[in-house]
Amino acid sequence: MIRHEIDVLTEFDSELMAYVRMRWLRLMEIAVWGDLKSRGPGLTGKVRRRALELGEKWRSVFNDRTWIPQVRQRAKNFLGSSLSLRDGLLLLEKAAKDLDEGGDYAEFTQILADLHQVVAGPLFERENRLAAALERLNQEAQEDEGTE
Repeated sequence: MIRHEIDVLTEFDSELMAYVRMRWLRLMEIAVWGDLKSRGPGLTGKVRRRALELGEKWRSVFNDRTWIPQVRQRAKNFLGSSLSLRDGLLLLEKAAKDLDEGGDYAEFTQILADLHQVVAGPLFERENRLAAALERLNQEAQEDEGTE
């Protein structure tokens, strides 16, 4: 039962993945081709790099984990990817503070806020449920060891 719950929690529905992908692709388009201005030289490039890294971290969170044989390791892999995503989003948000104008600035910051909401909402809830399931799995394993 717990193993199935962990499997479900480490998979994402296609709607959420499509939404994140669409928003991230638009974010990248603005970061590379959009009208963004920064407070200093080289800062827009830093935002571009951070935006690309964020996409890689989203991809890691959405990866298929069925190839990982141990359900406990699948859960840990997901939680590690999720933590890395949080860090990547924070780094991009910090870099974006060096942007202050441009025709696409408002849309760029709105997309960042949208992605932040996904991390703070559904992803955070999933992390908590997965951590609780992992804890129950660990307790179950300890109880099984104690009965032998």
